[in-house]
Amino acid sequence: MKRYLLLFLSCFIIVNSFAQDESYEEDTYYDQDYSGDEYYDEAEELSEDLIRNSEFFIPSSPAFTLLGATPEMVTRPGTVQDFKVDWRIKNYNLAPDLALEMQPLWALYYDWKGLDAYRQATPFMKTLSTLSLSFGTAKLDGINHFSYGIKMNLFREKDPVSDPVLLREMAIELAEMEGPLRERIKDLRAELDTTESKEERMLIREELFSTRGDIASAQRAQKSKLIEVQANYMTENWNSSGLDFAFGKVFTYNNDLDTLNLQNAGYALWLNGAIKSGHRGLIGGIIRLKKVGVNQDFMTGVSYHFGGARFSFYTELVYESLQNFSDSGFSEDELFAAKYAKDLDIGWLQFNEPIEAISRITLSYGGDFRLSNGILLNFSLRTQLDEKIKFKKLLPVANVTCLMR
Repeated sequence: MKRYLLLFLSCFIIVNSFAQDESYEEDTYYDQDYSGDEYYDEAEELSEDLIRNSEFFIPSSPAFTLLGATPEMVTRPGTVQDFKVDWRIKNYNLAPDLALEMQPLWALYYDWKGLDAYRQATPFMKTLSTLSLSFGTAKLDGINHFSYGIKMNLFREKDPVSDPVLLREMAIELAEMEGPLRERIKDLRAELDTTESKEERMLIREELFSTRGDIASAQRAQKSKLIEVQANYMTENWNSSGLDFAFGKVFTYNNDLDTLNLQNAGYALWLNGAIKSGHRGLIGGIIRLKKVGVNQDFMTGVSYHFGGARFSFYTELVYESLQNFSDSGFSEDELFAAKYAKDLDIGWLQFNEPIEAISRITLSYGGDFRLSNGILLNFSLRTQLDEKIKFKKLLPVANVTCLMR
């Protein structure tokens, strides 16, 4: 009796499963009713992940720029939506010097609401979304430094996230490849509704299954097409123009266990921008005002980048007018003077005010290389000259910048 009962239950399960599979298969195709506009909408949604990762450049964190720990002194303008970390390379190793950066409005609102919310935002809100906060720490000139920086992008020639040309090109690529296959599924569904022959229905279902496989293959091909479109877009616009404004403060501290001795060192504000120069060139510039105690330093410089989206070589010329420099001796309230040892000679320790400022010229040459879409290696060799254009020293500087994706 048990054998017959088990046989009956097995037959019931098999028949019921076959009926459910047939019903599910038909219902699946009945739900796939797409219009031309819906092809485009779906294609646009699938392209957004690549669009978000289309940064022309990964800029250095303002906190590191403030400390002078970046290879380039004339920093390039730019913005990224992801969390970012900068490491300084020292003695051919990653030093414990690092900086973190994020865009709070983007991370807490637009990234959560979706790209449509950003595209529909006003120009003011789009600009406000580029506001970034960064915090950094580095041991420079033998002294521990902590800094924070605030940066905002005031102008961008190209914005990949809301660029209608890029969106249209990528969505059309998707829609044109998948649209005919979706239309074929609609035709087969119509035939399935009007066909009563079991043999013909079986053939139609087989063709539906095959067409569905073609769609999967098309989607894989679409991914390659999207990557190609993205690469071409970044190649054409890697050197697009931009303008940034930033402000930050620096503190020195003692890292002993018993006390921190955090001291306010000073602040700086700067404006840096870049203008596209042909297909492979970019001209940059910076103006910075720095205040340390009663001393005030001024810096201005120009740079020229030549290359492409993956690698570019640059040279820069920087002029500094310095009141806060080591040759004049330390002020009486500087607590960390005993630990001072010249490294990058950034001058955030408080020195005595000189009778007149000195001038310094720095000629740098280096490059930036994108190891991947989210990792940038930046390096330079600084040549410092005095006000009489006399050689003083060579300073190699290198950093690694990573997007936290």
